Amino acid sequence: MNRSVSTPSRRPDRAQGSVSPAPGRRRRYLAGLGSALLIGTATLAGCSADAGLTVVADSSADPFEAYLAEEMDQAFFAQDVLRFQCYADNGYSEYAQFIPTEPRTQYRSELLDQLTVTDAFFGSVQDATDRGLRYEAQPPAPAKVFVHDAAFDAVAAACDTKAWAALGKDAENTLIDYNRLASKLSGIFEPTMDDLQPLQAKVVQCLADAGEPVTAAPDQLFGMAPGVELGAPVEYPERSGPKQSAGVEIIPADTEISYEPTPAEAALAVKYYNCSVETGVREEFAASILAAKKAAVAEHAAELEKLNPHITQIAAAAKDLLDS
Repeated sequence: MNRSVSTPSRRPDRAQGSVSPAPGRRRRYLAGLGSALLIGTATLAGCSADAGLTVVADSSADPFEAYLAEEMDQAFFAQDVLRFQCYADNGYSEYAQFIPTEPRTQYRSELLDQLTVTDAFFGSVQDATDRGLRYEAQPPAPAKVFVHDAAFDAVAAACDTKAWAALGKDAENTLIDYNRLASKLSGIFEPTMDDLQPLQAKVVQCLADAGEPVTAAPDQLFGMAPGVELGAPVEYPERSGPKQSAGVEIIPADTEISYEPTPAEAALAVKYYNCSVETGVREEFAASILAAKKAAVAEHAAELEKLNPHITQIAAAAKDLLDS
């Protein structure tokens, strides 16, 4: 029997999973990848006076700070620690090496940091030089644990139940509901992506006017087809499955490979960054993101107000469990 356990940040997968993933790289998909990665839309409405989140939505801060991403990461960190320690204590000592030592930043990175001017137009000259113009299609695979033991089913089920119960009554369902709310807030991506395309077109025109070898291509990364040689794409080995038939099998994580832009590619990326500054599109896109986030918070203010106190309590309980 092959059985593996995934981290609880995405509901446990009874067929195949991973543990202790390497820190994730920022996903670069803003330009031209569009609706295939997007969920829903946000109604562009003002924040109601009695919503309770007006201060957040109307301030200059990121309105998505109203979503308690760090508390979510703390809750899942505790759940990971309790669950993996339970596995180790009940005959599966291999899991001890996968017990995390600090919270991941999954919810912050996947919601708060996902839609940015930096990703769309680079953060600086150095960022453009380092990143280049190629899309990183596949991240390195995390380590995987496969348990070839029918007895593990009962242990895993008991440990999962114990770990969730330690976080408080209905903690699991509350976190699932809050995760769904994150997906609803992510509905801002589609209208904002529509705003991005004409802004990238301005940058591409700026490059073309300067004699750079670019062709407008709204469906491609950065809204253009660069007429320079790009670096070799990053390719990881084919991801392997279990090879054993008994015991506990650990498949190690991929060693991360850094993308290396060509000199011509890096130079063109820097010119793209400079044109984004000269044309003022960075400020326009930032304003578009801010407006969409305010609208999303306003639309889902009632759900945030209802769930936030419970998430705060769960995160506090999680911290107390690990500090005790």
